[in-house]
This record gives sequence, C-alpha cells and structure tokens, in this order.
Amino acid sequence: MEKFNSFFKEVNGLRMAEQKPIHYFVCSEDSHALYLDSGTEENTIVEYFDSEEDVDLAKFAEIVNSKPNCVQKYFIVNKGTEYYAVETDNVENTYIFSLRHRSCIVPKLAAGTATFDTLIEEYKRLEDKLAKPERQPGFKLRDSNGKVIPDGKEFAIHILNDPEDELDEEGTEGLSEEELPCYNNDWIAINSYMNDGKDYFLFGKPDGGDSFECEAIDDIVYLKHGGGYLYFDIDGETDYIFIGKAVPAKEQRIQIHYTDDGYICLTAWGGRVYATCEWVKASYGAVQIVDTVENIQLVSPMKLWLAVM
Repeated sequence: MEKFNSFFKEVNGLRMAEQKPIHYFVCSEDSHALYLDSGTEENTIVEYFDSEEDVDLAKFAEIVNSKPNCVQKYFIVNKGTEYYAVETDNVENTYIFSLRHRSCIVPKLAAGTATFDTLIEEYKRLEDKLAKPERQPGFKLRDSNGKVIPDGKEFAIHILNDPEDELDEEGTEGLSEEELPCYNNDWIAINSYMNDGKDYFLFGKPDGGDSFECEAIDDIVYLKHGGGYLYFDIDGETDYIFIGKAVPAKEQRIQIHYTDDGYICLTAWGGRVYATCEWVKASYGAVQIVDTVENIQLVSPMKLWLAVM
C-alpha cells in the first residue's frame, strides 16, 4: 500500500496521480506486455485489440482525444516486441522502440519532458561513445599479447575493472596469478543458477571464471562455451548475453571490437552500444547490453582481455 500511495498526491482530500495516465493499445496475445516496474507503467489506461487488422491509429487517436484526463499528446501501441509511440494529432508521426527502451522513453513522453525530436537528438550527441558498426576485414581473435587464438583453444576472459589502468606493453606472458595486478582478477563466468529454465548467461565474477573458445564460420568469429555459442536476443525481455546450442542467427550474433588501447569490447551484431559490467554487489557483476541514453552516458564500456589457458 505504501508503494501504491507514493504515486499519488492529496488535493482537497482526494488522492490523485501526480501525472495523467498514458494510453496503451495492446494486442490481446501480448497482454503480458506491461510490467509494474515504474510509476508510469502503473498509471496507465490499457485497451486491447485482437489482431494486426484491428490496428487503426486514427481510431485510437479519437479514443485518446475522448479521454481528456489521460495524456493527450501521445499514445502507445504494442505489437509483439515492438512499441510505437504515436503523436495523437498526427498519427503518421511515430517513434518505434523496443521493450528494453520502454522504461526510459515512456515516462519522458508521459511527463512531457521529451519529444520524438529530442529523443533522436539525445542519441546523436552520444556519437563519440558509440561503437562503429563496421566489421574489421579478416578479423582474428587475439589474446592480450597479440597472438591469434586458434579455433578450439581455451582461454579465460578477464574484465578490466579500472578504466584508468592499462596492460603494459609486454602483456601478461610469463606472469603468475600472484604477479598479475589486482585489476586483472575479475573474470567472465557463466550464470547457471539464475536462468529460470532459460539459456545460461554471462556475469562478472571476482574470484575465477569459466573457460571459453572461439570458432570461425564463414569468416565470422563466434565466442563459445561448453559447445554453446554466445548470443544476444535484441528483442528479448532482458539485456543479458546468453549461451545457446545453435549457431546464432545474424540478428543474435555478438560483435567483437578492438579498442585503441588494446582491449576487447562487445556489442550486438552491427550494434553501437557496448556491453557493460555493473557490480551490483562485490561478488556479482551484471553483464548487459543496455541501449538507453542514460546507460551510454553513465556506464563505461566493459573492457576485456583474453588469457590462453
């Protein structure tokens, strides 16, 4: 009840929401699309339609205009994994976003603190923090000493947890674990106990990780673990990098980038947002690809280096 009341204010003895509800039109087979994860999500009006043929933006706009106590400027249409923010007075003006963007886009539109133009401009201003989507010709996976890692050769993936530190020019060849600097002691590991029946996913671990290998197929290098392939579900409900049995489809591939200072960063295939590792507690780092303006602005890319085992 305390959480429920926190979204309301008292006016003349009545409890009222801090802002008007935003109107959703949701396909009935996607009725699970809304999650109570924010004040904006909990303060909504929802109407359902049965199929693609029932999507009539002009009619939806009329419905929104007939309800003056909801947000009038925009409404949201959900179809599967895609969301459309639609301008009520000009339904041809839409802004398409995915499930993972909803929690940062919808509140801004509902509160009137953003427009489609400002959302687009926000991303343009982040150009220097985004990855270049082009592939490197003849790409080869290399360890921290610059040596090519052949297919099937096991290696550990280490996380650089202090962006100010860098590997020295001699790399790590010949160094024991005790001689490695402390920032090299974070690892990429496989989460096999929080998967809820889904594929395992990557996370950061401070005291030892798992072994990985690579495989080149048609000039594309795939990262692997235990016979499975790393992939990213761009239309999924979470931002994790998973391990699956099948060779990932193009839209699920992980792209590997070399940084100017000699490390490796990961993105979705053709994506421009780097994977990050946020240490939610001392023993667990959340490895994710979170494509939001706030994440790009505030969280540094996860830099990695590889050590052959």
